[in-house]
Amino acid sequence: MGCASSAQQGPSAYPKQPPKAPPPQQQQVQPQRANPPPPQPQAQPQVHVHQQSMQMSTSTGPPPVQQQPPPPPPQQTATPEHADITEELVNSLLELDSQIAMLESRNVFKQYQMKKEQSQKVDGQVKSMTVMHQQLDAQTKKEYEDVVNLQHNTSVRQMWSQQQFDAQMSKEQQEYMDALNKQEIHQKQLAALSQQFTLLTNEVTALKTDKTSLQGLYEKQDATLASIFDGKYGSDAEYRLESELDMLLERKQRVAVARYKWNNSHTLAKHACGQLSFGIRRWADVLQIPAQNTQIRYQFAAEARNNLVAAAQNIKTSQQYLNTIKFPYCTPDEIETLNKAIANIFSDMMHPDRHKHAMECYVTVYKRSAALIQWFEHVINKTINKDLEKTAKNCASKQKELKMERMKLVQEKVKEKLGADVASRLQARSQANDAELIEDKDEPELAMLVDADSVSQAGDVGVAPEGSTEMNAPTPLGLEDLAPTPAMDDIFGNIEELKKQHDEQVKEYERQQEVNKTRADQDLQSKLAARRSRRQRQEAQEAEIAAMQGSTPY
Repeated sequence: MGCASSAQQGPSAYPKQPPKAPPPQQQQVQPQRANPPPPQPQAQPQVHVHQQSMQMSTSTGPPPVQQQPPPPPPQQTATPEHADITEELVNSLLELDSQIAMLESRNVFKQYQMKKEQSQKVDGQVKSMTVMHQQLDAQTKKEYEDVVNLQHNTSVRQMWSQQQFDAQMSKEQQEYMDALNKQEIHQKQLAALSQQFTLLTNEVTALKTDKTSLQGLYEKQDATLASIFDGKYGSDAEYRLESELDMLLERKQRVAVARYKWNNSHTLAKHACGQLSFGIRRWADVLQIPAQNTQIRYQFAAEARNNLVAAAQNIKTSQQYLNTIKFPYCTPDEIETLNKAIANIFSDMMHPDRHKHAMECYVTVYKRSAALIQWFEHVINKTINKDLEKTAKNCASKQKELKMERMKLVQEKVKEKLGADVASRLQARSQANDAELIEDKDEPELAMLVDADSVSQAGDVGVAPEGSTEMNAPTPLGLEDLAPTPAMDDIFGNIEELKKQHDEQVKEYERQQEVNKTRADQDLQSKLAARRSRRQRQEAQEAEIAAMQGSTPY
C-alpha cells in the first residue's frame, strides 16, 4: 500500500485512483550564373526547398536544348561585378572571416531555433494555466463562502448538536484548505512558467540580433569572394572543403545543442533533488512539533510543500528540455503521483498513517531523482562530451584547410596584381589570425531554476527539531543497474543523413565538372559551379528543421 523505497521503482498512486534532394539535371549542365530569362524562375525555389525545385524543373522546365542560347547581354547576366584586387579588399576578407568564426562559435542559428521553439511552447502553457488558475480561484472563493455561511447560519446551529456542527465545520474548513492549497500550488507553477517565458523571450530577441548579424557577414563574405573569383569557386578543392565543412558544422552544432540541453536538464535535476531533500526533512519535522502549536505545524508543512512543488516543476522542465528522451527515472507519471500527494499535504499532516504514506512517496521520488542525476552524468561524460570533442577537432581542422586554400588562391591573385611584398604581408596577417583561435563558447547555465518560497519567519527556525536540514544522499547505483544510454539518433538526431547528403552533393559537383571538361571546344572548360550563398544554405537548413519539427530533437 505504501510507496516503494527503491530507486528502481516509482511511487505508488497517491491517493489511489482508477486504474536534401540533389539539384535538377537541367540545372547541372548550366554552370554559368548568367542564364537566359526562361530558366531564371527555376533558380529561386532550388535554394530554399530542394524537392519543390526538382518538381518544377522536371515538370515545367524547358528542354535542355532550349537552355543553350548565345550568352546574354551584360545587363542580363547574374555574374557578380568584378572587383579590383587591393590590399584593403583582402584585409576586409580576413576581418570577415574572424567575425564569422566568433559568431559561429556561439552556435547562434541552432540556439535561436531551439529557444524560439521553447518560447512558443511555454507561451501556450502559460495561457492554458492562466485559464485553470481562474477556475481554481473561483473554487477557492466558493469553499471560503461555505465556511463563512456555516459560521453565520443560526438555524443550523439550533438544529444540530454542537458535535454535529463542529464536524461539519471541520469538513468545510478542510475543503477550503485543500482548495486553497491547490490554488497556491498552481499559482507558483504559473509564476515559474511566466518567468521562464520572459527569460526565453529576452534570449530569443538577443539571438535574433546575432543571427541577423551572422547572415549579414555571410552575405558580405559571399559577395567579396564572388567578386574576386568572378562568381565561381576558386578551385575544386575550395568547393570540396566548403562542402565538407558545412557537413561538419551541422554535426557539431547538433552535438553542441544536445550537450546544452542535457547539461541544463542535469542542473535542473540536481536542484530538484536538493529541494526534495529539504522538503522531506521539513515534512518529518511536522510530526515533532507539538499539536497545540498549529501555526508552526502549518508553516513547516507549507515550507515542505513549497520545496516539493519547486522540485516537481524543475523536473518537469528538465523533461521538456529532452522531450524526445524517455526518462528512466522520475517519469511524468511519477511526477503526477508526487503532485497528487502534495495537493493533500495539509490533510495528511493531521493523520500519522497518511503522513507516513506521503513520506514514502516523497522519499521514493527523491531516490529516483538521485538516480536520474547519475544517469545524466553517465550519458554526458561517456557519450556527448566525447563526441563533441571529436567533432570540434575535425571541424577546426577543416576550417583551417578551407581558409588556407582560399588564402592561397587570393594570394596568387594578389601576387599577380600587387606584387610579392603585399602578398607576403597578407600571408603574415592571415597566420596571425590563425594563432588567435576562437574556442567554442558554452552557453551559460540555465537561468530558469524554480526556487521554493520561504514561509517560516526568522524566529520560527528556532522551534525546529535538532538535526540536519537535508536527507542523507542515496547510495549510487552500479553501472550494471543504471538505465542504458539512449540511442545516438535520439540524442543527436539522424546525423548519418548529413553525410549522405554531403556525398550526393559532391557527386553532383563532380559530374558537373566532368560535363564542363567535355565542352572545352565551347570555352566552358574553366567554368565552375556558381558560388553558393551561405545565407541561402542556412535558409534551406532552417526550412528542413521546420519540416522535421516534432519528429527530431532539433
